[in-house]
Amino acid sequence: MRLTGFAAIEYAEKYNLRLSKKGDHIDQSTGNLSVAEAEAIASEDEALIYLDVDDGEFYDEGKPATSYDPDR
Repeated sequence: MRLTGFAAIEYAEKYNLRLSKKGDHIDQSTGNLSVAEAEAIASEDEALIYLDVDDGEFYDEGKPATSYDPDR
């Protein structure tokens, strides 16, 4: 499942994951973005940010968050 925009950022922040950015006319696609980097990009164009997660992981409601502290 692919989460995009601020939904992806929220999920990544909750589970301490890194995000990716789609390529555009200025930059190539890139991965390993922090939540802060992704938020800065999303404030300009939310559609560029994404996070791929397994359907099983996403729908596992009992999965505890790994960190409640922002990774910034």
